[in-house]
Amino acid sequence: MIMKNLKYFIKELLRTNSGISSKAFFLVAVTIIGCFLLFTCGFVLIYEVVKTGTVHTSLSGLSTFVCSIASLFATAGLTKAVGDRNEHKFNKPDHDE
Repeated sequence: MIMKNLKYFIKELLRTNSGISSKAFFLVAVTIIGCFLLFTCGFVLIYEVVKTGTVHTSLSGLSTFVCSIASLFATAGLTKAVGDRNEHKFNKPDHDE
């Protein structure tokens, strides 16, 4: 049941007015992988604080890592937004029928 709903949800995320979109796939894939990486960093920091009582990780390096993932989110979102804007411009339905 859960897998069936998950497949339907992913299929609906990838569908656009013109069918399955590679830009939508890129956006979904980047979002899933980026969230996984950010959660992993968070759990590692929490584990480090619980185990040693302090943070020995370079926070400037971590901020660079988080910034690079955010730039991937922005790139994927911008690509999708620009593509959809142009798609709606050229695929307007005719109301003169």
